[in-house]
Amino acid sequence: MRLTEADLKSAVTDYLQYQMNLGKLWFTRLNSGEAFVKKGSKFHKIQLCPEGTSDFIVIKKWKVGVFCEVFFLELKTIKGRLLPSQSAFKILVGEQGASYFVIRSVEELEEILN
Repeated sequence: MRLTEADLKSAVTDYLQYQMNLGKLWFTRLNSGEAFVKKGSKFHKIQLCPEGTSDFIVIKKWKVGVFCEVFFLELKTIKGRLLPSQSAFKILVGEQGASYFVIRSVEELEEILN
């Protein structure tokens, strides 16, 4: 049975939350686009992360002499491909020295973080 992207996000979130609870890393889910927030009786449109931003950011202590490593994780199904805006984001964060990975399973994520 193949996982849907929603199933993969749920499994990855659970794994990362467990690792964060152990004090091994910090993570958050990133959302791009726009959202409407109700304040009082009015709705306000707010800008979320830019289009193409990865699904997760993870910060982890890594090697001796390196304070931490920053990972941007984009989740895709087995056949899923990066959109042009996601490819541009991958290049942008790579130029800043961060790591970017396309994750298709929790097992891939475990390999990367260990």
